[in-house]
Order: sequence, then structure tokens, then C-alpha cells
Amino acid sequence: MPKAVVNTQETLRFDLKSCPGGYVVLRRLTYGQYLQRREMAAKMQFSGKPGSGDVQGELAAANRKVVEFEFANCIVEHNLEDNDGNILDFRQAWSVQAIDPRIGEEIGSHIDEMNQYEAEVGNSSNGSGA
Repeated sequence: MPKAVVNTQETLRFDLKSCPGGYVVLRRLTYGQYLQRREMAAKMQFSGKPGSGDVQGELAAANRKVVEFEFANCIVEHNLEDNDGNILDFRQAWSVQAIDPRIGEEIGSHIDEMNQYEAEVGNSSNGSGA
């Protein structure tokens, strides 16, 4: 029978161009985590007055929570340190907030690449010829 669960032991290593010598080892989200991430993103509330900045603030806060969730659940190994030589702990929000934005964006891009299920499903062939 075909396996239908994520192998959480299956990982990919990415050498970081934005941090020479740095790397991250990532795993895919499970479907439950994927749904949780999507739910977190959908909870962005639009309760502020237009032009007041409230809406933008809420969007930024929701986006930050999604990124913190992804880093905590997808990064299984890395060699990234703070200024004192301590390994960053991406299960802690402060580590995500402290890294250089270029490094964070690169890691985020790799996480996105590994978890793009819609593209994979949409491009699959079912052999129907349609």
C-alpha cells in the first residue's frame, strides 16, 4: 500500500547564499501543520479604519506569526548563531525576529518551495487525457 503520511525524517539541506558558511536543514510540514498555517494566515482581521494603519499592523502581526510557526516546525538543524556565538533557537520567536532580513527571506523562500502543494497537485497527471 502507498504511504500517505509525511516522512518527518526526510529533510533537505540548503546552503545559504545570504550567509556564507551558513546552512539550514528543513523538513516539510505535515498536512495538519499546513492547514494550521493556512488557518493562521486566514485569521488576519480587517477591523481597522481605512488609512489608519490598523489593518496593516494586523496583517504584519499575522504574517509574523505564520513565519514564526514555519521556522519552528520546518527548521530541524542549522549552524546560525547570534553575536555571542550561541546557536539560534527558531522554536523561540525572538530568534526569528533577530536574524538578518536577507537570511530570513532566503530561509522563508526555501520553506515555501518545500511546502507548495497546490502547484504539485495542479500539475499532476491522472492519465485521463483531458
